[in-house]
Amino acid sequence: MLRRYRATPRLTLLNSTLAITRLQPDDLPGVWAIEQTLVGPWTLAQLQEELALAHGWHLVAKDGAGIVVAYLFGSRVLDEAEIRKIAVAADHRRQGIADLLLRGAWQHLAQFAVSSCFLELRATNLAALSLYQKNGFQIIGRRRNYYTLPTEDAMVLVKSFIP
Repeated sequence: MLRRYRATPRLTLLNSTLAITRLQPDDLPGVWAIEQTLVGPWTLAQLQEELALAHGWHLVAKDGAGIVVAYLFGSRVLDEAEIRKIAVAADHRRQGIADLLLRGAWQHLAQFAVSSCFLELRATNLAALSLYQKNGFQIIGRRRNYYTLPTEDAMVLVKSFIP
């Protein structure tokens, strides 16, 4: 039986208090609002399917007023994990929130002795590439024309948790 994710304690960031918690159904409107600002956004149906994945786990970052400012969707099978999506509201970017979400992800994955975590990102998303490399990810491949709207290659990255 899978253990339930326990919310991380409140974290302070740039004079703002953020809570990194497990996504709840009433967080979906906030996630949907952020999603609409992204290149190639997922549909509401895709978000709902993501939340229904048996092997999925989902985190949100909320500000002091309880507003969703970022989210992370992941999945885990045996000892491997994947970050499926991470997004931060436009007016909250470049403040370290994605780093906090990743720390929450590492706490969650530590419960399951995960050995590696994979992700894909648009090849032109250099800000995200820098974030992931700073957090220990390494480029291991490229998928040609992986993304649509617009068509673009994906970089494949992995983070190893084995010392």
